[in-house]
Amino acid sequence: TWCVAKPSTGDIALKDNIEYACSQVDCSVIERGEPCFYPDTLISHASVAMNSYYQSRGRNHWNCYFNNSAVTAVTDPSQYELHFLVSTWYYFSLR
Repeated sequence: TWCVAKPSTGDIALKDNIEYACSQVDCSVIERGEPCFYPDTLISHASVAMNSYYQSRGRNHWNCYFNNSAVTAVTDPSQYELHFLVSTWYYFSLR
């Protein structure tokens, strides 16, 4: 399972989640030039940080709470992001 930010989570909560998670685990993968920098969005970076924390703590449901701003996923969210990015690129390339 994976831990990701809820789409409805506000920017302040996302920033707080990044700050907390990255104080506990290595978040260098979301820095510019690193493998998880793109998509360069707050929700994507928060999800990577939150998931790193969740994975490092044994994937317990209580490690994916983040003040009720997270949800666990049973399918790899990176596959969804890739599908979303390809679909978006295709849509805009047709315009």
